[in-house]
Amino acid sequence: MYAIIRQGGGKYYTSTVFAHYDNVSATDDYGKYLDGIYSRFYIVLNPEKTTLIKQYVYDRGNEFLERLVLITDFSHEDWNMDEESGFGEINITNREEILSMVGLGKAPKEFLELDAEYQFEEYNDISTEKDIENLMWVSGGFHDAYIKEATEENGVLRVLFDGTWGCKIELWFSGKVAYDTRSRSREDGNIYWFGATMLIEDDYIYLVDEENMCVQLINENFCWFKARYVKYRVIPD
Repeated sequence: MYAIIRQGGGKYYTSTVFAHYDNVSATDDYGKYLDGIYSRFYIVLNPEKTTLIKQYVYDRGNEFLERLVLITDFSHEDWNMDEESGFGEINITNREEILSMVGLGKAPKEFLELDAEYQFEEYNDISTEKDIENLMWVSGGFHDAYIKEATEENGVLRVLFDGTWGCKIELWFSGKVAYDTRSRSREDGNIYWFGATMLIEDDYIYLVDEENMCVQLINENFCWFKARYVKYRVIPD
C-alpha cells in the first residue's frame, strides 16, 4: 500500500503504508462514530524517511472530513488485514510491535528497503481492474467531485475534477472519445457527483457519475465519458 501524505500549503510527500488502525470502536451513537472516523490513522514514514510515524487519515482540527492521506496504491496482498474493517498491518510485523516502533522513533531497515523499492508514478494509465481500484481509492469514489475544467484538443479530452477531499484529479481521455456532461449543468447548479463507476468493456473505458453501473444503463441522464485510453494524475491541495 502506498500514499501521498499532505502536509498543508500544497506540500506533500509519498510513503509506503505499513499499517492502518483506529483508536475508537464506532457505535450507533453518531458522536462516537465521528470520534471513530477522526481516530483512524496510518503508519507511514516521516518526510525524511528515517522513522515511522502515526499519520491521521483526516485533519482532526477540521469539522469537515479533509483527508491528509491519499491512498494511491491499495495493493495489500502482503498484509494481515481484516477485509471488513480494512484495518491491519504488513505481514512482517503486528500491531503491538509496529506501534512500539512508532513510540521509539524507529524504522527497521526492512521497512526502509521496501519503501525504496517502490516506484511512485505521477501519471497512471488505466488498463486493469487494479488501476481502477487505485483511482477510486485516491479519488474517494469521486464523492462530492465536480468538473472544474474540460478541454478537448487534437482528439484528447482533458478533464479536471475538484472537490475530491484533499486533491484534484486530472484525467485524459483519448481514442474515439465520447462523452455527455449535460446532466451536470452549471446553469441549474447540479454539478456534484455523489459516486462513480469506471468500467472496461469491449476495449473501451467508461467513467460515469453513478455507483454500481453497467454499460447498458448509461444514457443522457448520467454524466459519462468513454475512450480507448485513459490516464490520470493526482494533484494534492
